[in-house]
Amino acid sequence: MDEHNAETPKQEQEQPEKYDLFNTAELAELYSKYQPPLDERVIEIVLSSTKGRDCLVDIGCGSGSSTRPFCSHFSKVIGVDYSPAQIDLAKSLSQEISNAEFLQGSLYELPVADSSVDCIIGVMIAQFIDLPQLFEEAKRVLKPGGVLLFHGKGSPKVVQIERESETESKTDTTISQLNERISYIKTGLFAGLFHDRTHFNPQKYSNIPPLHADQDITREEWTSSRWTTLPVLADYMLTWSAAGKYCAKHGLSSGELKEKMIEVMKGGDNGMCSVRCEADRFTWSACHVTGG
Repeated sequence: MDEHNAETPKQEQEQPEKYDLFNTAELAELYSKYQPPLDERVIEIVLSSTKGRDCLVDIGCGSGSSTRPFCSHFSKVIGVDYSPAQIDLAKSLSQEISNAEFLQGSLYELPVADSSVDCIIGVMIAQFIDLPQLFEEAKRVLKPGGVLLFHGKGSPKVVQIERESETESKTDTTISQLNERISYIKTGLFAGLFHDRTHFNPQKYSNIPPLHADQDITREEWTSSRWTTLPVLADYMLTWSAAGKYCAKHGLSSGELKEKMIEVMKGGDNGMCSVRCEADRFTWSACHVTGG
């Protein structure tokens, strides 16, 4: 499950009472279509840090995009999410995978036996959960030496703009201007609508405590890069929970919000045909130590 966080972690944040963050069929479909695939680097980190290959549990699995890549590496892969809409879509998209199971339920009462799991992975979930409670459940289900791993994503930053060779646009947007417009969508248009009260994501998970007291944790950081278009970038922004809250608050459809965000990014400049974005990626992981 994925979530973008405004880069001003001290700003006061509201919670519109009648918007369920991720339990809608529409948002499940948006996630499935527009969230980038799981970085290969995450898979490499999981495989290099886990000893066993019997069972992996993906907490906050959503539609299963971060679950299915592990099915060829583990005997059993289980995705758990509180949202029936997300689980229904995950099951629909995974019908031909025999060793994947998707279950609706609580992350704090995982449907697995004690000491039976080699790895628990959570993608963009740390900011939503009660960590002490999750840690206790992880200690119950992980094998000795089993790994709990969180993966997070930073905000996209434009580093290159490709333009139409001929355009009637009267202005040429600079990279700095486009990044300011994207920042406005997060901190202006969606002000107060992001969920994160932990500030984990803006600090790249460096402030997540260890699973066991006085334990060393492992963190890795890297940068991903891809070419995209403003409409595709807007599609990606629609997967943010703040976007859903904005639509609920203002009575807009996701299509109407998409057009609004595209216009904000364009700023009257119709000459931009594609952009190259970079974003930070990071992981936090810790091993379960028996008796820790």
